[in-house]
Formats: sequence, C-alpha cells, structure tokens
Amino acid sequence: MRRILLAACLLATPTLAQEPQIEEVRAAWAACTTLLEAAPNDWTGWRRNFDGGYADHFEFHDGGEGAASVLVQTWLIDAIATQKDTSCYRPDGTLAFLYSELTSPNMAEGATGPAITREGRLYFSDDGRLLGILKRITENGAEVASFDNDRYQLARGCGLTTPHATTADVRARLVSELGDIEGTRGKFELEPLDWCELEVE
Repeated sequence: MRRILLAACLLATPTLAQEPQIEEVRAAWAACTTLLEAAPNDWTGWRRNFDGGYADHFEFHDGGEGAASVLVQTWLIDAIATQKDTSCYRPDGTLAFLYSELTSPNMAEGATGPAITREGRLYFSDDGRLLGILKRITENGAEVASFDNDRYQLARGCGLTTPHATTADVRARLVSELGDIEGTRGKFELEPLDWCELEVE
C-alpha cells in the first residue's frame, strides 16, 4: 500500500497561490468537481446507517483509466456532527487533494447554536508528499476563525482522517468491505493522518 509522506514542506496561503504544484492540484480538483456534477449518483460503495445518529458512507466515483476519480466519505456522529472527506484523484490514480469538513452546532452558543464547519484543505504531490494545508472555521461559508476558540467551538474535536493514497487503495478497501466476485474479502488497513496537528509554516 502506498503511503502519504508527511516529511513535506507545508506552505502558507500566499505561497500556495504561487506554487506550480498547487496549481496542478487545483486543476485536478476542477476535473473531480466536473465528474461529481456530471454523475452525482454514479458510485460504488456503501451507505450504512446505525442507531443513535451514527452512519458511515463510502462513495467511490470511479472515472476509469486516464480520468479523474473521487472518493466521498461521510460520517454522522452522535446525531450532532457530520464529517465529510472528499478525496480527488488524478488520472494516474494518485491522490491530489483532500477536503475535510466537520459540521456541527456552534457549541459556544449551546447545542442549538448556528451551524459552523471546520475545514481542512490538504494538497498532495503525485509522489505522495503533503505540499500544503489550509485550515479554517466557517459560518454560512464565511471564515470566522482559524481554529476552535471560546467563540467558535465544534461539537467534536479535530479528529483523524484516513487518506487513501491511490485509487488502487480505494478499490482494495472496497474488496475488503464488500468482497470480490467470489465473496472473498481481503485485509486492509490505513494509517491515520492527524491533519489538525500539522503546523503551517
């Protein structure tokens, strides 16, 4: 299994706009967005709903050989928070971009407070290096803070994400959960990535 390399240069926002590799990632994201818009319901995976407001959705939009692909993972947590990770893959199958969102009421105003979202944008090179990361908290789409604070608090801490480094990894995960054509399931493990703890230089 290919691994995400964390020994990377993390770029601040002004540098991101000028970095050619970041522009390549943004071009890949545009292709992924087009794929999702063209066929939002064309995916392979599962939607598992559990008691107590929990759910686990895994939706792989497979663009096929020579095209962008997208993995959308969604977790409903305790009926109060929702995490959605959207992974964008280049035509060669490598992870280009991961957009992680956790949405919940603003607990600084109580469980019925207005919804806010903790966002993470992770940019990857085609050899698995983490090129840059942007973090922010938004309300109604507008940035209100960089991190949780006394005024803006998510219902759940900034937890882990588990990037699938390639589309081959995504397909292996599908087989491990759903089984192959003969019903055989393989073992599959991912290394978690605590992106919230990574510092932007």
